[in-house]
Amino acid sequence: MKTVKNMSGQRVEEIPRDHVVEEVAPELAYRKLMAKFEEGFITQNLQMIGECLLPSFEWRIPNGEVAHGRELALAAMEERFAMPNAPRFSRSVWRFQGRTVIQTYRVDYPGPDGRWRESRGMDLYEIRDGLIACKDAYWKMIP
Repeated sequence: MKTVKNMSGQRVEEIPRDHVVEEVAPELAYRKLMAKFEEGFITQNLQMIGECLLPSFEWRIPNGEVAHGRELALAAMEERFAMPNAPRFSRSVWRFQGRTVIQTYRVDYPGPDGRWRESRGMDLYEIRDGLIACKDAYWKMIP
């Protein structure tokens, strides 16, 4: 207990001390999850990536294809990693808003003529039950 005396000296009031327990913001856990996912993606570590995904994970690829389920998404990522001219990603920036995560980045990819193109990309992630539930990818495709 803390005793407080007002300035006029007329009254003494006892104020009980309370401990404020603040829950750690879920954003911190989401940042750790996304850092692990990004590390797995950069190092092409499918096991690490898989540990970040819900079994019902959905990957919406920029070409319109959708990989439903963690295993199909991991198989699609493994195919992409094996491509000799796979897209290259850099300059990643993450933004967090509740359970939604937005990633913007630069993507370099080969065009139909074989020349490399530079573009911007954005992925929209949804987090559920502490894991990534959906990855919706968007690229600005330049001919």
